[in-house]
Amino acid sequence: MYGVYTYKNGEKKLITLDDYIPTVDGVTVFSHANGKELWVILLEKAWAKVHGSYERIIGGVSYQTMRDLTGAPGWSFKMDTPDLFRIVIDADKREFSITAGIDNADYQKTLRLKDLGLIAGHAYSLIAAAEVVDKKGKNVNLVQLRNPWGQFEWQGDWGDESDCWTPELKKQLGCEEAADDGSFWMDFEQVKYFFSDIAINKYVLDYTFNSLKVKQEPGSFSLFKVVLP
Repeated sequence: MYGVYTYKNGEKKLITLDDYIPTVDGVTVFSHANGKELWVILLEKAWAKVHGSYERIIGGVSYQTMRDLTGAPGWSFKMDTPDLFRIVIDADKREFSITAGIDNADYQKTLRLKDLGLIAGHAYSLIAAAEVVDKKGKNVNLVQLRNPWGQFEWQGDWGDESDCWTPELKKQLGCEEAADDGSFWMDFEQVKYFFSDIAINKYVLDYTFNSLKVKQEPGSFSLFKVVLP
């Protein structure tokens, strides 16, 4: 037996699991772990149990899912949010959880995105942000994204094979060895063009998360007084 804590709608709850995992020919049907790790598979099974089936967790809103998995409050920002890169780089320095999403698209736009190495209707981890000076002396805001599939990457400027890179910049950002691992860098201006939103969950290890369940009529509201020490 296994146990996974979730925080659905802010309420901490222990989800108990057996060790039966859906497989076909010895391979997991849904998420795949890195080697013999179990946590990804168990986390996905717990999330499916919370919602009643694997089918119901095919898609969703990333910051809401991260909130319900970690208890950390989250916010979603549209790409026209003022000073968005400053918000992102501050969140990166604080080691908050950050994701970037691309909305679903029509068939033709989906194909165009695919040609560029991007997936419509998909969420990416945003794992780093940096301000650099390119080889022309221009200031550029970059972010590092990761496709959770672990493969299929951006093919444009600042991608692994882009000629925007110099050996010095690769060393500065720790990406001297290109690998098809799903992670890649992009100019933030291009992120704002191709992506639809960025979500940030403010997870801090020493925070204590709590919740209070309230029953009320639709359209009504509740007031709470919080006293901080």
